[in-house]
Amino acid sequence: MEQTLITLYGRPGCELCESTEAIVRTLIAEGGSRLTLSVVNIEEDPTMHARLLEQIPALEVAGQLLPLALSRMQIAAHVRSAVGAVDGKR
Repeated sequence: MEQTLITLYGRPGCELCESTEAIVRTLIAEGGSRLTLSVVNIEEDPTMHARLLEQIPALEVAGQLLPLALSRMQIAAHVRSAVGAVDGKR
């Protein structure tokens, strides 16, 4: 089974970013064994910082940047939707 990459764009000290990371890690632990999480600090890339600062925490799933989602339900729905879209293309 192929892995689906979830990239979390955030920055240190961002409470929403930390909360989103915890939610995604919980989703993975609850049965998302096909999911892999990568955390990217936008402070390390000026272009990325300028592009995403107003959108963090931003999630990219299988190459699709997802809108800001703050609740566990929203995040889970976005991840399921993106993974479903990827599965449909395979």
